[in-house]
Amino acid sequence: MARTKMAWLAVAALSLAQPAFAADDPDAWVTTKVKMALLTAHDVDSLDIHVDTNDGRVTLYGKASTAGERARAEDAVRGLHGVRGIRNLIQVVPNSARKALEASDQDIAKRVDQALDKALPSGNQIDVKNVTQGVVVLGGKAPTLTEHYQALAAASRVDGVRQVKSEIESPDKLADREIWYEGTGELAPGEQGFRDAYITSTLKMKLLVDSDTPALDMNVDSTDGVVTLFGMVPSQEAKRKAGELAKNTRWVRSVDNELQIVPKAQQEAIEDKDDVIAKRVEDALKTRESLKNADIDVAVSNRVARLTGEVPSQSARYSALLSARGARGVKSVVDDLRIEPPAVSSGPRADRK
Repeated sequence: MARTKMAWLAVAALSLAQPAFAADDPDAWVTTKVKMALLTAHDVDSLDIHVDTNDGRVTLYGKASTAGERARAEDAVRGLHGVRGIRNLIQVVPNSARKALEASDQDIAKRVDQALDKALPSGNQIDVKNVTQGVVVLGGKAPTLTEHYQALAAASRVDGVRQVKSEIESPDKLADREIWYEGTGELAPGEQGFRDAYITSTLKMKLLVDSDTPALDMNVDSTDGVVTLFGMVPSQEAKRKAGELAKNTRWVRSVDNELQIVPKAQQEAIEDKDDVIAKRVEDALKTRESLKNADIDVAVSNRVARLTGEVPSQSARYSALLSARGARGVKSVVDDLRIEPPAVSSGPRADRK
């Protein structure tokens, strides 16, 4: 067994010399921003497009009516902060666009208002500013980025809406509770977005630690509790296992398993020793800004990487697992990490001179 201790504070100076990922933006945040960009893009039916992000690399999957719409979807995403690359798997299926509903702007505004009231918490501050020829402009304030996204999604689903534009003010980040929401009881308005993020993040962590599923070749998207799996797996068994993990994830209502089976013609031989693989995992973890204050042990045995120690949040935990699984030679990851939030300073003591 190869075992390497990662004392982050001791190697801070060394890590500064290594390139960090794009601000270490959480994948859930990048996915949300991409979905929001698609919802507000001109002549793009975003409701037919699934989005997933792995390490800042965005995959678009679904259907478009024309090659032009497919290209517009990619253009809407390109250049967004945190997007390190785009894989466009959107298929062109002519005549698949939603049938336009003839309706007056006044009727559309009324329907959108009703949709917002249903999708968002009571007392929300988001409303319709105006509607012009089916183009809806939303304004107001949202306390979370998730609620902002929920408003755009709710308006986009209303018949007769051609495009949604946003003048909503909201935080430009996801709180940890938005990504790892674990509420109980009946679903309250506005909570479904939290639950979808929880489903996606939790399932992706399950896939990362499962040795039977090629997590980095698979994608996950969740909408209203419906999980869509897409990407490639080497066997029917891997596809079945991924679907089973999805079905057993909390709050999942159904699973659309669209994973494609692409057998590996030749399995690349990995001759690296465990200590070499452990060093790769250690180097990968050092590039993560979110892990700069973490204290992680890396142990590798028979290409299985075990991570133990402390991380400051669930998002940091996910980043650590993703980095380890992506290191060359790693077959699977065992997650023994504990979450220890940073201590909150209480300020100077009153008796201090």
